[in-house]
Amino acid sequence: MLGIIRDKASGWIAGIIVGALIISFAFWGVSSYFGGGDIYVATVNDSKIKYQAFQRAFYSLRQQMQSVLGGDALSLEEEEFVKEQALQNLVDTELVNQIIKDNGLRVTNKKVVDTIKNLEFFKGNEGFDRSKYERAVSSMGMDPVYFEAQLRMDLLSEQLQAGLSDSLFILDSELESVLKLKSQTRDITYSSLNLTSFVDETSEVTNSEIEDFYKSHPENFADPEKVKIAYLELDVSDLAEAIETNEESLREYYSNNKDNYDVAEQRSITKLFIQTAIEDADDNLKEATEEELAKAKTDIETALAMVKEGKNFEEVLEKFTEEGKGSLQFSENTFMPRGVLEKEIEEFLFKSDEGDISEVIETKKGFTIVKVGEIRGGPKNIYENVAEQVKHDYKQAQAELQFFELADQLTNLSYEHSDTLEVAAEAIGQKIIETDFFSRDSVTDGVLSKPQVISNSFNEELISSGINSDAIELSDNHIVVLRVLEHQIAKTKALEDVREDVIAAIRLEKAAKKISEVSDAIVNQLDSGVSIDAIESDVELEWNTVEKTKRDNVEVNRSVLRTAFQVGVPVDMPIVTSNRLGSGDYSIVIVSAVYDGETSEGEDAENLRNSTDLELRRARGTNEWQEFIKNAKSNAEIKLFKENI
Repeated sequence: MLGIIRDKASGWIAGIIVGALIISFAFWGVSSYFGGGDIYVATVNDSKIKYQAFQRAFYSLRQQMQSVLGGDALSLEEEEFVKEQALQNLVDTELVNQIIKDNGLRVTNKKVVDTIKNLEFFKGNEGFDRSKYERAVSSMGMDPVYFEAQLRMDLLSEQLQAGLSDSLFILDSELESVLKLKSQTRDITYSSLNLTSFVDETSEVTNSEIEDFYKSHPENFADPEKVKIAYLELDVSDLAEAIETNEESLREYYSNNKDNYDVAEQRSITKLFIQTAIEDADDNLKEATEEELAKAKTDIETALAMVKEGKNFEEVLEKFTEEGKGSLQFSENTFMPRGVLEKEIEEFLFKSDEGDISEVIETKKGFTIVKVGEIRGGPKNIYENVAEQVKHDYKQAQAELQFFELADQLTNLSYEHSDTLEVAAEAIGQKIIETDFFSRDSVTDGVLSKPQVISNSFNEELISSGINSDAIELSDNHIVVLRVLEHQIAKTKALEDVREDVIAAIRLEKAAKKISEVSDAIVNQLDSGVSIDAIESDVELEWNTVEKTKRDNVEVNRSVLRTAFQVGVPVDMPIVTSNRLGSGDYSIVIVSAVYDGETSEGEDAENLRNSTDLELRRARGTNEWQEFIKNAKSNAEIKLFKENI
């Protein structure tokens, strides 16, 4: 979280906090806010970092890494790396917290509150949602008090970084050099070699080649590791469906939560209008001439007559358009509150019933015909109008109460009776679900599509011990506990079952070798001075030439551009290079000329200059911050107790 330096703190904090929500708040200030036993993993000066804090940091970081790897379980080496990284993060964080305190940095309570309220993560349909905030914080295993303390430390850390980054600047000469480099152009000629065109489907593959390839690449022809699991799932949405309701309880819920459903009176409106005055930037009205006013009034009265004959507003507008009368306009607004429209229109709108149509209403801006649409709020704030929403909310609220109680039972009983799910299943009234065998890469849906479930299903400890997993949180108010029933190790398929696959792989390997040889031969010929028209090759080459191309030319393959701009500057002769793509294809690239970019004037040039300056300062700020932490570590007394992790 402390890796990126931004100029303006206000734009940066949202990214930090939302990122922290996704990752975990375990990395920041944990030693100050979480308790634990007397086992310590490190000391930073006089402060001790407890094992419990390390556990939180480790599990969070491990979950991130597994998510990046697609849910795969980590190897022993990867687990050790995560442990080391988690420990170092905790030490760095504690060190930063101490520096913050020593420097007397402060953040007001108002700043903390405003930051929380402005985070989209905690917003509902009508702004900040207190219940959503509390649920989100609870789902991270934190109390709001701890969360807000953590947030305060994040804001203080930002202050510290801002103090460093504000002192950074980029010399004009440096900025000019970078801008010229960014706007540099090159003359390039390139061609592509397609791997599939080098595959010879008719070439003979001997039995000896087949056997050797099969034995040397067993992982390519293996049935993957598979498991069969049983699991208990607890989901608020499922619990809500089973909640029974009655009129009395729903009306009582509505009465107790009326503020959640009452809204100010609002009305939908459809208008036909002709504008006769235009408002300029200074709020001055440019009015129509008397002749234009007379014509507008005639047209709007014609429109009203058509409405009274039974035509709807859209039909009237269509008729005017067909007759070439472009002055009539149509608009529709949903649920407008008082104080938005012109007072003459509002006077009719808010005293009329649904479906009422006005006479011609004249305002300072023109003539309008109004039709009242749906009305909500105000006098319409009654139970019957929101009965379905009340029913949904009531069931959800009751289900959440059940969920917290049942989740506690599920967590405790599945841990206390770790060799079975039966006890927990009976207690919470849920069925145990057993799956068929599946691999890490199986195409599944539902619970088995979740990376957290895949990761735990292939967890070596759960496989070897046969015990229940911890409660796995899939989302807010949705958890799963699983156990591995059976495990199948990866095994190589019989050669007779994969013979054709082996032959195809051998031919592809030969094609990869051939395309590399052809690419090298073409590059060698070009380097020796052979023109592209005189190249001797078994394949037909199609060359493309682009003069003064930029780095962001969308008409040229990105890999070709990247290669062209990575090589040096040609002096006496063009630079020739080849590049192997991830697909196995090759590109041959010739850079014949390089032109220095020029800085320009104007708004676009100034925007580029500012963004480049910010980019350079951010990069330099990152280095400065890393150096700052490094120096702080060298001046601190830090002890690591790795034997405790």
